[in-house]
Amino acid sequence: MSPPTISLSPDFAGRILVRLSTGAGHVTAVQIDSTRPQGVSKVFEGRAPGEVVSMLGLIFSLCSTAQTMASLTAVEHAQGISVAPEQRAARDILRQAEMLSQTAMRVMMDWPRLLDLPQAATTVRAALAAQGGLEVDFFDTKPWKVLGGVNMSPNVDGVRARIQGLQSTVTQTLQEDGLAKSLLSALDAQGLNGFGALPEGVEPEVGALSRQWQNPEVIQARETYGAGLLARLLARLADLQDLPIAMLAAVEELGECVAASEFPSLDGKGTATVETARGPLTHTVELKTGQIVSYEIDAPTDLNFTNDGVVVQGLLQADADNLKTAAELHVLAVDPCVSCALEIDDA
Repeated sequence: MSPPTISLSPDFAGRILVRLSTGAGHVTAVQIDSTRPQGVSKVFEGRAPGEVVSMLGLIFSLCSTAQTMASLTAVEHAQGISVAPEQRAARDILRQAEMLSQTAMRVMMDWPRLLDLPQAATTVRAALAAQGGLEVDFFDTKPWKVLGGVNMSPNVDGVRARIQGLQSTVTQTLQEDGLAKSLLSALDAQGLNGFGALPEGVEPEVGALSRQWQNPEVIQARETYGAGLLARLLARLADLQDLPIAMLAAVEELGECVAASEFPSLDGKGTATVETARGPLTHTVELKTGQIVSYEIDAPTDLNFTNDGVVVQGLLQADADNLKTAAELHVLAVDPCVSCALEIDDA
């Protein structure tokens, strides 16, 4: 029996609807409805690993590089394929570049839109262009999403210069052009610093807030307003500072390398976890005779957007002069990896 046909439509990744019910001036109920697919292994069963690896970046468009990396690494572990450290460094830089561009889209496009501030589209385009440029720097025009990697001879100085240029552009937009200050001022002016704060004792969502939990500015925001919108925005801003530094550190591991030539096993099980803008993404695969018999994806959205998770807990009993904007900012700050809509039903 042949495996089922995969339709690469946006609906395959699923959608999320956050529905609020309000009464007496505050939110009385929150319901999250998700069409994210369950049992992905059934779709991938019977397929060759390389086929699935090449598909994932098309199916999951928001974190396509991270999805591909997690898949590649899980299958390589399952088959005992040894990938050169230089190849791993290149993949890691691409993953971090994706994290940076997606964080920039949120901070420089979506947050300003909701806070009625000018957007920094030029910087976002620069981040996306740098991400694509790095892929060419590493692999030229060769398809790189293949098991064992590909032959690679990057211009390390050129890669370093591209990342430094991106770092400078992001810093200028946030600091010299004043976008960071404008965002923080607008949040404060609307009285939203503590909106969506975590209840006492509740662990933060995976993603920027968890990564930056001990950042001094995030600590101060948490102590003053709770772990709400201000803390989450400061965590995103800290990510934008930290990611280019991490990318430049990985550049030191780059160099010429060749693709793996040995694929020791057709049977095995492998797991890989990679960090994304939204938190850790895990792929687990089991192979028999070179075919997939089981495939599981654990995404950060599946942890953060549950009916007892941080999105719901941050919205229950909430009130604000402009609840729609505040709730949209809260959902955006936790950041689903699929399209998301918000509905408010007034009692």
